Amino acid sequence: MKKNLTSALLLLLCLCGIHLSGQAQAIPYDSLRVVLEKIHDTDQGIRLKGDTVKEENMNAFFAEMQAVDSVNQLQVQAILGRYGWLPKSKVGEKAANGLFYVVQHSPTRVIAQYLPELQKMAAKGEADKTLTAMMEDRLLMFQNKKQIYGSQATSMLRKDGSYAIWPIEDPKNVNKRRKAAGFTSTVEENAKRLKAAYDPAEKIPPNQRLPFH
Repeated sequence: MKKNLTSALLLLLCLCGIHLSGQAQAIPYDSLRVVLEKIHDTDQGIRLKGDTVKEENMNAFFAEMQAVDSVNQLQVQAILGRYGWLPKSKVGEKAANGLFYVVQHSPTRVIAQYLPELQKMAAKGEADKTLTAMMEDRLLMFQNKKQIYGSQATSMLRKDGSYAIWPIEDPKNVNKRRKAAGFTSTVEENAKRLKAAYDPAEKIPPNQRLPFH
């Protein structure tokens, strides 16, 4: 972890050095691709590890995942702050997905800050429109609003703690919206995949606030 933090700090220093030089320079897409692909692997790797963690070790695992996320967020926010959201055609799909995953796993304020940039890229075909829809849903859920595409589920909606799809705006037409956004499954199939209950009439409980960020 110390090695990862050192790498993140070095990246920040390099980006700051470029910015302070005051000279117009080409965006180093190849170098950024390498960095973001590594970030992709660490983000997804720690989450794959979670599938095998025993219940008694979950607290330690969550602390480890939070530490990984913090380092990744430091690097990604430095990149976004300097270059904005990078086009998929320039950095490749894996790197572009790495950028998405880290922002998706960031605090609400970070998602809210960068979602508009992602949406602009998606409109130009330079970002995955399905992932963009997922980020929109996640932000809405974190803001205690109904989601649009039914991509998000939580165990913090119902009093019994059971896993359920977060309430959806206009659920009657959700699968039409999902198809338009590139989802290959219906909301019912997605709920089954997530092992989550789905009730189209689900309401956000009064005074419900998810304890996120």
